[in-house]
Amino acid sequence: MKKLLTISILALLSACGGKESDTSESGNILENLTYTLDTLVVDPGEEIIDLSGGLRLSSLSDDKKKLYMFTQKAHQIAVINLDRLELEEFLTFEVEGPNGIGQYVGTMQLLDGEKFLLSSFQTSGIFDRNGIKTQDLKLKPQDYSGVEVEGEAPMNYKLTQSADGKRLFSLPGDFMEGSRDLAILDPSNKSGKVEDIPAMDKAAEFRILLQSTDMMSIYVEDVNLQEFDGQLYISTSATSDIYRYNYQLDSLQLFHFPHQLVPPAKTGTIKNKVSSEEEWRAEMEKASSQVGFEKMMWDDSSKHFFRFGRKMLPKADEEAPAKAEVYLFTYDADLKLIGEKLLEDLDQVPSSPFFKDGKLWSYVNVEDELGFAVFTFNY
Repeated sequence: MKKLLTISILALLSACGGKESDTSESGNILENLTYTLDTLVVDPGEEIIDLSGGLRLSSLSDDKKKLYMFTQKAHQIAVINLDRLELEEFLTFEVEGPNGIGQYVGTMQLLDGEKFLLSSFQTSGIFDRNGIKTQDLKLKPQDYSGVEVEGEAPMNYKLTQSADGKRLFSLPGDFMEGSRDLAILDPSNKSGKVEDIPAMDKAAEFRILLQSTDMMSIYVEDVNLQEFDGQLYISTSATSDIYRYNYQLDSLQLFHFPHQLVPPAKTGTIKNKVSSEEEWRAEMEKASSQVGFEKMMWDDSSKHFFRFGRKMLPKADEEAPAKAEVYLFTYDADLKLIGEKLLEDLDQVPSSPFFKDGKLWSYVNVEDELGFAVFTFNY
């Protein structure tokens, strides 16, 4: 049975070395933002959708009618009809063998013709909906002329195929150091190049490595690779700066933003190596209590980009749920900052958000059922 839970919250929120993105002449378009919020739940029929990974590995169809959601435990893709709020089917993949996708998939992208780019540490390839590998992707630096990357590890971090199907992009680098470059690959002739993206090095400044006789853990700021309308966008949680790469023109441009509500980036220094959990927590608080920037979102209806920001709040105790100050930023199609707002009624950034039909959808777990919080903005 299809479920519709309506919360109907009307929130009136108080106002509060590249291209410099000025605010628009009309000012802050989010100054008088209000929104309503509904919660929708997907009907799984007789099946169970594994929500242990949320929507971390998911991809939308171009028309936003279907969501393809990879589930690690069963190595399946759940096909969700977002218009009918129903599970349509599961697509099953093999872990090993000639059509194997590997034990732990790190990247999933929906391609034309209902094919999928799936990448793991063991293998990367393009698969059809029946789980057959139609193209094996070789991603070691030595496989491509013109590519100079230290080491022999596959260049599969944040692996993305261009919309025209002719190029592959990834962010090779040293995971332990947190630094990244942009790899631009042409699989047809095994050539490519690597572009330096120094603004993203801010992420490396805030990595934290805990290494002791009992354990090892590492925290790194996220670096994102996204394509919208034939252009590639590179961003990180450590700074508001964004690179835009026009691969048709081979043009890389860096954008800065004149934020008024938050600093443009994390600042200060932290210990990059610690040896105790106490030091780990102290350094983590230094990083997480500063502004962090989420991935970009594109709204076809308004022709605007949106992006969330957050500052984690101190916990009263270790068992208390994590809470944050949540911000919303808006940009026009040319990445001009045109709005920013502190969302006072939210204490967590919406999970895996995306725009559909002019509304913002985000993942929620509703009593172990797949659900979406749907925001209708009025500004």
